[in-house]
Amino acid sequence: MNRKSMIATGIALTLLLGGAAGAYCYVDHKKNSEAAAEKAEQDSLNLYSFDTSTLKGIDFTTSEGYFKISLNEEGKWVMDDTDYPYDFTLNNYYLNVVSTAVSRLKADHKVKADGNDLSKYGLDSPVTLVCHTDEKDCTLYVGGSSVTNEFSYVMLPDDDTIYCIDNETGKSLLGEVSSLRNPYLLECDDNEIMQFSLVHNGETQYDLTRNNGGTQLWSMNAPETDITVDAVTVNTILTSLVRVQADQFDGFTKEKSELAKYGLDDPAYTFTVKTAEKTMTLEFPEFDKEAEEVWCYDENSGAVFTISGGSTAFLSGKWYDLSIKQVMSVPFMSVASLDISVDGETHTLSVDHDKNTYIFDDIDVTAKNSEDAAKDFEYLYASVSEISHADFRDDIPEKMGEPTCTFTYTLTDGGKRELALVPIDDETYWAYTDGKCIGMTVARSAVNGTNGCNAFIGKLSEDLGI
Repeated sequence: MNRKSMIATGIALTLLLGGAAGAYCYVDHKKNSEAAAEKAEQDSLNLYSFDTSTLKGIDFTTSEGYFKISLNEEGKWVMDDTDYPYDFTLNNYYLNVVSTAVSRLKADHKVKADGNDLSKYGLDSPVTLVCHTDEKDCTLYVGGSSVTNEFSYVMLPDDDTIYCIDNETGKSLLGEVSSLRNPYLLECDDNEIMQFSLVHNGETQYDLTRNNGGTQLWSMNAPETDITVDAVTVNTILTSLVRVQADQFDGFTKEKSELAKYGLDDPAYTFTVKTAEKTMTLEFPEFDKEAEEVWCYDENSGAVFTISGGSTAFLSGKWYDLSIKQVMSVPFMSVASLDISVDGETHTLSVDHDKNTYIFDDIDVTAKNSEDAAKDFEYLYASVSEISHADFRDDIPEKMGEPTCTFTYTLTDGGKRELALVPIDDETYWAYTDGKCIGMTVARSAVNGTNGCNAFIGKLSEDLGI
């Protein structure tokens, strides 16, 4: 190849390589530009980001009203200002959900607005939500849902862009009163309840008061007073009650005509709870025990809502459901003697608590130095003092019949108590405590069964060689 050909070939290769390099640089630049544009687009979908610990308050302006809410020093949300006509306690959990959602709010994509008709997106009259933080105010306009209910439409101030966010998140930002309102049936803790009662069609089913002192945690005020309340049962019921939430909130009203739609203009049940600071009164209509939901009216706030049928057991309860299962509970340490008369056979248990001596009829049980005898003496006492009641009946006889079993306690303070059992049939007794029958029945097996007093009279007699 001559010199001229070599020069020409070199020039051609240089031009070719230069063109290739230029093309590569162009393509690389284009890719970088597209990646930058895509990143910028993704970044533009990050609507808000802030630390929730800097949040001071949330404002909602909705079709229902204006709500200015702040976070107090105890971390509880409080209503500072509103034009809503009814007062209600705020749902702390819901407001925490709102603050968390806005603090990391990101859109899925943007939509091209169809002209200026924002009504297609529910943004012509949107909910206005403002989160106030230490650094800035984060304002969001929340509209409606997409046709597929997959997204909700939102906008930002001074921005014509319509953003699409997750629909569940969008619905949670609407600030509806049903969401803002505390959903719990009772707005208190169970340990704050000092008194509670249920009245059904004018008749008190139960009325209890918490005791600050004494041996019983709870006392029955009505319809019976001389019973021992089962504190475990009561506390279990109250713990369950304070966890019951409304299923459907239907608004507030004070109008009888409106309450009539729910059967609440003349309620069948009135449930009242008192704490040291407030009284809560809830009313319920008559309802089918198989009902899935039951309407409830909060007389204090005017709220109308439903609770699940499975949460209404407290409305069917009777006073005796809250009593201990013992017919007459007399503590061993408060008794000087117990006279037992069963089917014509009589025995006496005497106790000297100071000397720690037991006497069965005229026999000093302690002097026998028999562990079995001492134990069976105590078991005999327990078989009487722990007699369990069976069902309660309404057909109480006007006049007391002749008892076949009587158990008379002489107390260390000189007082006396007596349980008398009057036969109803071959299987059941009426129980009369201190001469009064409140419908309590006792199975005959409680006296004559394996753990009845007759069995322990036989064991103790055998121990003593009688």
